[in-house]
Amino acid sequence: MGCHFLIDFGDYGLNYALGGIAARRSYIQEHEEVTRKFVRAYAEGMRRYRTDREFTVGVQQEYSGIPDRSIAEETYDITQPGMPLLPCPVLPSLKIALEIMSRQLPEAATADPLQFVDDRFIREIEKEGPASPPAKGGGI
Repeated sequence: MGCHFLIDFGDYGLNYALGGIAARRSYIQEHEEVTRKFVRAYAEGMRRYRTDREFTVGVQQEYSGIPDRSIAEETYDITQPGMPLLPCPVLPSLKIALEIMSRQLPEAATADPLQFVDDRFIREIEKEGPASPPAKGGGI
């Protein structure tokens, strides 16, 4: 409808298709199995997003209130290539975020991105190998 791309966050190493997952270390420690199940479900949702266009377009249309299906389809086609296989931490992107934060919080400038990352649940999924595709019309 006359809108033009101003910026593609992917060009700057920022993952626009994934907002990220955050939890306190104490929560993870106290609720490890809940955390594991959440990460697995999140990864399954990402897989469904990448592999089931019809389902995803319908969900995008329903939850965003986009009345025109062609716009929801175009949104999917633009964002699908940026959806990673797994929600792996992207340390260079986290470093960029810390640099931006350092404008208001000076100590963020020297923070090590690794101190904010616990990827053990993702590593578990990686060890298991690729899962089968989702069933058409099935739940996540």
